[in-house]
Amino acid sequence: MNRIFQRVFKWMPVILFVLLIMLDRDNWGHVIGYITLILSYSGILILRLLYDKKEWHKVFNKDKNMGNDSSLEKLSDLKQNIGEDKDI
Repeated sequence: MNRIFQRVFKWMPVILFVLLIMLDRDNWGHVIGYITLILSYSGILILRLLYDKKEWHKVFNKDKNMGNDSSLEKLSDLKQNIGEDKDI
């Protein structure tokens, strides 16, 4: 099910473009359906971006307290500390 959903989302811009060309603009059902489809697609994309941003910060922000270390005066000091942590 997840694979089908990903495949549909991959091709959704093409599908929306074809539907836009074929849309009967005088039929309110078509117009409202198209607007609903494009808004839901946009909403899902925004939610995926926010989720990925949250996950990225969770994964790559493990050393967030190193910026508050008073012994660090330069960026090279931070790099040295990171290098020492990797040697352990």
